[in-house]
Amino acid sequence: MMCIPHSGAGTVSQTFVKEKKPKKHIQKPSKEMLEKGDPDFVDERTSSYKPKKKGSFFDDLFS
Repeated sequence: MMCIPHSGAGTVSQTFVKEKKPKKHIQKPSKEMLEKGDPDFVDERTSSYKPKKKGSFFDDLFS
């Protein structure tokens, strides 16, 4: 019985051509934008964050 080498398996199709994807590049923000913030920023939050008030069980029960 002969062993098949790992590189000699040939299971990959030779007709398949892999497309080259364009590299994803995110532009580095300018120093002015880092200091002053983005002028085009729109705050879409509907409400501000308010931490839940912690009370004892009896405070919740009698209120």
